[in-house]
Amino acid sequence: MTSRKLFRQRLDRLRPALARLRPAATRVLPALRGLFPALWLRAVGRTPEGSRPTAAFLRRRMLVLPALAVVALALSAAAYGDVHGRTERLRDHCAPALVDLAHARVSLELAQAQAGLRLKTAEQAGSVELGETYRSLLTEASQSLNRVAQSRALHKAQQQELRVVSGLVVAYGDKIAWADRNRLSRVLREAGVDYADDMLRGKHLTVAQATPQEPISILDRIAELEHQLHEENRDLAAWSPLTLAAAAAAALSAALFVFVLVGTSVFLRDRLRLISVQLAVAAVPVLLTPVLLAVGGAEEHSAQERVRTTVGALEQLGAERTAPRKIESTAREAAAVMREAHPDGWSLTAGIVVPAAGVGALACGVTLFLYGRPYPAVRPRRKYTDV
Repeated sequence: MTSRKLFRQRLDRLRPALARLRPAATRVLPALRGLFPALWLRAVGRTPEGSRPTAAFLRRRMLVLPALAVVALALSAAAYGDVHGRTERLRDHCAPALVDLAHARVSLELAQAQAGLRLKTAEQAGSVELGETYRSLLTEASQSLNRVAQSRALHKAQQQELRVVSGLVVAYGDKIAWADRNRLSRVLREAGVDYADDMLRGKHLTVAQATPQEPISILDRIAELEHQLHEENRDLAAWSPLTLAAAAAAALSAALFVFVLVGTSVFLRDRLRLISVQLAVAAVPVLLTPVLLAVGGAEEHSAQERVRTTVGALEQLGAERTAPRKIESTAREAAAVMREAHPDGWSLTAGIVVPAAGVGALACGVTLFLYGRPYPAVRPRRKYTDV
């Protein structure tokens, strides 16, 4: 059966449901068309019976406008705060930890290659010491793991795994040192190098290939930590549900604020014969703040994506002589990308404009309160009866 026939069969099954929905759609569409005029009449203070009293309208709007402004500002700040928090974690914790893990992995592989060259494969093996190259590479690996531990990028289980890796690196260095001390004996020297290579790479582990298992060797454990951090980077660089929900709600609140603000201005023009410059000036920071925070959040999110892609290339980096320079170049590039996004500047801007917009929201309410002072509220008269 062709895909076209299957599509026709499914369409035939949906036709009764669509036929039942048509009457509801014919009722809903006219209602939606009449919704905006009704809302506009409420926004400008009109009712089917006539206009609302000036005092009651202004007193209600002096509460509604600031409330809408505060809601829009709070939601905008929450959306930007989530994006900025992800930026800080990616910049200050996860990206540096991945750089150091790549340094540790590459340094250990290069150190093992240096140890094998000096103690096993070279013609003068057994007659020369390991040398400073091996020691500096092993020291670099240990220091890189220590920096990862101090980066606060790992949760508790990952920290425990890192401590295991650090202990294994120490044991690996002890085994190579043992082989170096016994370099005059070819059997002991090669046995020590091979055992250390097993600890590092796990080449000779007799485990079935199809059997799922936890990483055992040092490099496998480091690679697993790298993979977990790369996955976290992908999550950090993605749009979170909190950001999307807060941004959508902030946009809706800001649009409603503008709608009510325009309606209030029309009411002031028609009823009081004035164009309120004070109200417009007070509303400007309320309207600009969500836009500024949206621009800052979008710029930081773009930087997050670029940093994730840049640092993600480290996962495929092999143990080459030029690998340490490539890692440093990647770290500098990621840092430059983050600097270009100016996250600290946007954070400072948010810290200034959000309180300023809050003052503007308060000023909107105060302005309407002052406009309503000459119009006392109409209170119903009390009826007195003789007891």
